[in-house]
Amino acid sequence: MENLTVYEVIVDQLAYGGDGLARLPEGRAVFIPLVIPGEKVSIRIVDDKQKYARAEVVEILTPSEQRIEAPCPHFGVCGGCQYQHIRYDEQVQCKKLILKEQLSRIGHLDAVGEIEVFPSDLPFGYRNVMQFHPLSNGKLGLMKRNSNDVFELARCLLPRQAIQDFWSNFALEPNTGIQRIEMRQNSDAELMITLEGEEGKIPEIEMDASVNMVHRTGNESVVLSGEDALTMWVQDVPFHLCSGSFFQVNDGVAEKLVTYLKAIVEKKAPQSVLDLYAGVGLFSRFLAPLVPTLVAIESAPHACRDFVINLDAFEHVSLYEGTAEEVLPALELKTDLAVCDPPRAGLHADVIDALVESGVTTLIYVSCDPATLARDIQRLGEKGFSIEQIALFDMFPQTYHFETAVLLSRL
Repeated sequence: MENLTVYEVIVDQLAYGGDGLARLPEGRAVFIPLVIPGEKVSIRIVDDKQKYARAEVVEILTPSEQRIEAPCPHFGVCGGCQYQHIRYDEQVQCKKLILKEQLSRIGHLDAVGEIEVFPSDLPFGYRNVMQFHPLSNGKLGLMKRNSNDVFELARCLLPRQAIQDFWSNFALEPNTGIQRIEMRQNSDAELMITLEGEEGKIPEIEMDASVNMVHRTGNESVVLSGEDALTMWVQDVPFHLCSGSFFQVNDGVAEKLVTYLKAIVEKKAPQSVLDLYAGVGLFSRFLAPLVPTLVAIESAPHACRDFVINLDAFEHVSLYEGTAEEVLPALELKTDLAVCDPPRAGLHADVIDALVESGVTTLIYVSCDPATLARDIQRLGEKGFSIEQIALFDMFPQTYHFETAVLLSRL
């Protein structure tokens, strides 16, 4: 196939990852960025595979009514956003269809019932954390789409205001050894800046602003300014968060997710709860007041330290440090309800087996990856679990990412 050949196709749907899916004349799938289902577009092939192809748009022949002008000058170049050309309400509906498609195609789950959707109240300016990469001139940039190259950033609409104000005035001297800069903001507009760099090479810092700044190499941290932690707030509850710990990026949607989980636990009224991949204790902190016993498992040492601080008031809460696949089978724990929020890789097979052995009858699976979620739900179905309800939380507007919460039960 000649790369100069132009084809006219109609976009069938959006695929997980942000590209549109269409069919070439011979029926082969072609993936096209920056399009909307229903649009007729002319395309040129840029990557020709045996079973599929990737293409770029030459011209939008019949634009969708849902198409808008992307407000960011970097859209299409930057790898951060995929959906700025789509009205926000439609973005959420597209994600809902993608979730259904992934559950059906990968998990063979066709009758999943209605999916409740929780959109973000802020389509822009919602991120409480951003990661930047320094350029050779000391300015900050982001990764280009489908590339490891970094471009100089003039504007970004996703972070909260204090991050926007700080990064635009931030620059590094040459040869600092800094490879990545993370900026996190809390609801009081306080900042935590984490500089990730080379071991043994700590840069000198000159600042007019009062911020918390930490230099990290691996698991070692050196405080350069202020404190090594930030207080995050969810539903007026404080969370101690040290540099390097994970926290949900969208405060408003995190509050909706917590409310959703609390309602399930209040309805099920379990005697004991297991919190797998507990992190700094976001879910445990809200569920602990509702149950007699709570056991949490987390592998990251710094997150465990945060967890101990955040759950210090609850004597009936236990924390085990280690991977879920190592700790859970060794505990031989008996529990009524489990909450799991694994990384993108999903649940290890040993974790699923141990959950079954624990006698758990209710499982709340929170996932950031619908593909591994679908795979794991199918595996859990083989162990006797069935879907009770599903909810989609749009934690990441303007991007293809989203969170899903699935309630599963077994008799």
